[in-house]
Amino acid sequence: MKLTIDAVLSKEETRWSGLREVTLLAVPIIITVGSNTIMSAVDSWFVAQLGRDHIAAVVPASILNSVLVAFFVGVVSCVSTFVGQNYGRGQLNDCSHFAWQGIHVSLIIGAGVLLLWPLTPPIFRFAGHEQSVQSLESVYFRYRLFGVGGAIMSVALGAFFQATGRPIIPMVATVLANIFNFVGDYVLIFGRFGFPQMGITGAAVATNISAWLCALMMLAIFLSKGYKTSYSTWTTWRWDGQKARQFFRVGWPAGLSLGMDAGSWAVFLALIIGKFGTDALAASAIVGQIMMGSFMPTIGLSIAVTALVGQWIGRGNVERAKARYKAALMIGVTYMTVMGVLFVIFRHPLVSLFRSEPEVVALGGKFLILAAAFQFFDAIGIVTTGALKGAGDTKWPMAAGMVAAWGIFLPLGYFLSTHTSLGVMGAWFGANIYIYLLGAALFWRFVSGGWQKIDLLEKPPADSLTPLPAAGPAQQPAPQLDPPDQQDGPAQDAAEG
Repeated sequence: MKLTIDAVLSKEETRWSGLREVTLLAVPIIITVGSNTIMSAVDSWFVAQLGRDHIAAVVPASILNSVLVAFFVGVVSCVSTFVGQNYGRGQLNDCSHFAWQGIHVSLIIGAGVLLLWPLTPPIFRFAGHEQSVQSLESVYFRYRLFGVGGAIMSVALGAFFQATGRPIIPMVATVLANIFNFVGDYVLIFGRFGFPQMGITGAAVATNISAWLCALMMLAIFLSKGYKTSYSTWTTWRWDGQKARQFFRVGWPAGLSLGMDAGSWAVFLALIIGKFGTDALAASAIVGQIMMGSFMPTIGLSIAVTALVGQWIGRGNVERAKARYKAALMIGVTYMTVMGVLFVIFRHPLVSLFRSEPEVVALGGKFLILAAAFQFFDAIGIVTTGALKGAGDTKWPMAAGMVAAWGIFLPLGYFLSTHTSLGVMGAWFGANIYIYLLGAALFWRFVSGGWQKIDLLEKPPADSLTPLPAAGPAQQPAPQLDPPDQQDGPAQDAAEG
């Protein structure tokens, strides 16, 4: 049965409406993020079979790659903010126009990052890791540069589909791309089926191809007949200066926030943990991979709440936006708390999945106990960031995140690890305090209501502030959840449930 937004939103709000709407939209997004998480862990497992130096190299290099693209990923992720609010108001052409701005940015950045190729060796020499690790880090990072554009484009197009209630599309594209990545890792790392044995370079090449494959699959659907008809995707491709300024005004703080957070963890791993030797570095890298099983699905939940908060603000119903945040927060906190308990119970077997050296397993087990202790507050921070982004509130979280990461996390981690008897454990204690404080600050920001004063779009007339999407200037009917030529089904009707 085909459901329109009008039909769905005419239903009376019940105590379960928020949970239902959040869950139906979030599940495909969580599968998307979870698929990436699993493949990242699989990548690390494949590389770990090459030796301790390889696993000690690939994670810092991956983190540096993430830091490099984090700013731009943060910027283009705000496609969801503008698409969600315009979708809520029924302004579908603007939805695709903002998506195109994200695509333009991804292509520009994909070409620009290649200029970093000759600068790579000095970057890793500065980190001071063992020489054998440095050379591997440089090789992996250099080749990963070729996949940056595809990764950013995937974020932009995924944000469009998620904010318009089509999370199934990026989910399927991501799963298919990651299946390719799995096969590519096996073939290129170890030289199977007549391909040369490329080692750590093969891991980077497989990841790059899968990133571009994911982006191009979504682009093909974005340009398909159904979306051409409903969203005018063939006529909104031009660069728009006014929309670009709107986009960057909200996007740059989100990008800087993400970049500074990723950068702080890169410094934590490379310059603080790295000083304690390869065993500590490998153990921390492994714990980071294990933690992705906890926080990455919650990031998927955060992406969903960004879209939903944006949609409800676009419809002029702030109370339902708050209700969707509360539902998402309950889910996220429950999930990450349970994961923290599992981290403690199965800490040694989990670390042993990656490396079996007793020193690495023992250190990794201790780190996992401390990681378990901050899961509750990490969930609050992740979900709340998504809700604030949906409202366009990105500057305050950016400022809070920068102060917490660079004014508390790193100085405190360095002090506790080098000026107390805690040693490397002191660095992880500093991480705990950082996440406690940031989670509490972000929660206060949402509860205080400062985000409600932000008006990204021109306000509709007062009499159109209803739970239903505004009809738009030409009084067009509210958009359907199912664009032409798209298959009906409960999962596809998720976002507006």
